[in-house]
Amino acid sequence: MKKSLFFLFSSLLLFQGLSAKTLTQTLQAVENAPLLKAAHAKAQAFKHLYEAQRSLDYPSLDLSYSGTYLKEKPVMYLQSAFPFPLPNNNALQVQSQNQYKGSLRLSYPLFSGFAISSLIDKSKFASKKAALEADDVRRNLYLGVIGLYAKALSLKKLAASERTAYDATQKSYTKAKALYDLGMIAPSELYRLQASLSASKSHFISLQNAYEVTLTELSSLLNTQITDVSQLPDVHKVSLTKLTQEALQKRPDLLALRMLLNEQTSQVALAKSDYYPKVALFAQAAQVGDTMELKGDGYTNKDRSAAGFVINYNLFSGFKTSSELEAAKAAKLSAQEMLSNYQNKVKSEIKSDYLTFVSLQAQKEATLTGLKAAASYEKLVSGEFQNQLADADKLARAIAATAMARGTLIDIEAKLYTAYAKMLLEVDSQHFLETLNQGWKK
Repeated sequence: MKKSLFFLFSSLLLFQGLSAKTLTQTLQAVENAPLLKAAHAKAQAFKHLYEAQRSLDYPSLDLSYSGTYLKEKPVMYLQSAFPFPLPNNNALQVQSQNQYKGSLRLSYPLFSGFAISSLIDKSKFASKKAALEADDVRRNLYLGVIGLYAKALSLKKLAASERTAYDATQKSYTKAKALYDLGMIAPSELYRLQASLSASKSHFISLQNAYEVTLTELSSLLNTQITDVSQLPDVHKVSLTKLTQEALQKRPDLLALRMLLNEQTSQVALAKSDYYPKVALFAQAAQVGDTMELKGDGYTNKDRSAAGFVINYNLFSGFKTSSELEAAKAAKLSAQEMLSNYQNKVKSEIKSDYLTFVSLQAQKEATLTGLKAAASYEKLVSGEFQNQLADADKLARAIAATAMARGTLIDIEAKLYTAYAKMLLEVDSQHFLETLNQGWKK
């Protein structure tokens, strides 16, 4: 028995480390989670793509310099009307054999049939959607972390409860051993308490292992070593109506779907742009020459500066434009239906979580009353056992009933806070963080 006590005591030291993390500290480690880092990187990628698309709405300035070395001299052959032939067999050189060109060209898409503005809007909504998706990853990580944290804390408290039951059984065993040595009780009663001690030890080992597994899962999720947990905050009253309204306005995955709808609307405008002509303006300062100095080639004018415009209008594309437009309209309709369905899903989830929360509150109150009754009965039976008015089996059952009631309460408290946090996170992570610090006991 001394060895069992030593084992139980030394094992429980694992739950009393100085590095226990509060829930607030654990949630701060979410920023280290690989899933969130990946989501942030994706959001940054879409942000830069949006900035790249914005450049389409600005003029383009291009500097060009080229050199061409012809194998033969460029000539023009003439048919002479004179009675005497022209030199070089009627061949007249019209350009230098070595040609260099340099230009500075400014161009601007004056009208693109709203294609450019649609591309920019589409990219902007895609960027916002990626940022909202990153926020939703954080929200879901909070849900996962809170669930694992509450589970770990529940296992820790259950181990402590098992320690209490073990100590009570050990105390009764010491008394029974003394009575057995005096021949006042049968061996079966002593064996019954020994069996209870063994079962308690086995249960504790299972709880300890489950606790370590849960901490490992939590550490893996956060990419941060979590060796112990401390406590959960209190819960407060919430309004179902207010939660629902705020969720429909702030929930990031819902907002991401709205951005998707906006993105599809921009895609429709982009598809329509092919029905319009495209107009572009340009101006350039350019010179040519037979050397790199661009001082002319002696045959043509060296200044090739110019200004102009380009109009392009597609008359027939093999029904490509109409097909793309219909596809864009169908995608927009799909996004609308998806958004409507998801809004209903959000409302349903919040109501379900709220009712679960209310039910758990009622269960907690009932379990507290049951624990009080079980503890009182255990105390009564323990006194009867000390005076040989109750046997070991009755005492063991009373101790087990109290431990079970404590375990049930611990489990309900963990589920209660998890349901409370999930309800708040149905809005967004910021809404939950604002209420987190208010829940700590003063």
